[in-house]
Amino acid sequence: MKFLPLIFLLIFFISCSKKENLGKGNSGQPEYSFKNIFSFDNEDTIFIKSRFADCGEWGGHDEIIKVYQSKRRIELTYIKYKVNCGKMDSSGSLIQIRDTTRHFILSDSQQLSLMNYFNNLMKSKFIDKEYGNSGNSFLIEDSKEQLRFSQYGNNTLFLNNYNTLMQSLGFSKVVIRNE
Repeated sequence: MKFLPLIFLLIFFISCSKKENLGKGNSGQPEYSFKNIFSFDNEDTIFIKSRFADCGEWGGHDEIIKVYQSKRRIELTYIKYKVNCGKMDSSGSLIQIRDTTRHFILSDSQQLSLMNYFNNLMKSKFIDKEYGNSGNSFLIEDSKEQLRFSQYGNNTLFLNNYNTLMQSLGFSKVVIRNE
């Protein structure tokens, strides 16, 4: 009976020490997750928008990736458009025609690939800016207007970063033929 209060005291101290590690992995390092970036109301969406210079200075096809949380799962919708460089609307813009739409739940490794893409795009902001009439553009923004950064140009790092993401998601690489 003498040891019963000691056992309760020991359990109390052990349970308190575990609470200090909330949000950290087994190694004590922070756990990175897309669940942490979305608000509790599940109304956030992160958009990855890309436009490629298929038609030189006139632009090219768009690709849009939407990342969002639904029922505690991180989901993705991918939309790819195609263009005919010879067809423009009355304002002189290329006509985008929806070519591909895919929707799926992201695996942990795919979420990590997205985080790496974000990180690499952010790092590329420290590269000298390019100026010109033709280039690829890459944009990340959220629906709450709290996150937004982009990059533009023909630097191969930008396209390689995007193609690494595309391969990890199971999509084809983007190849620009009319550079």
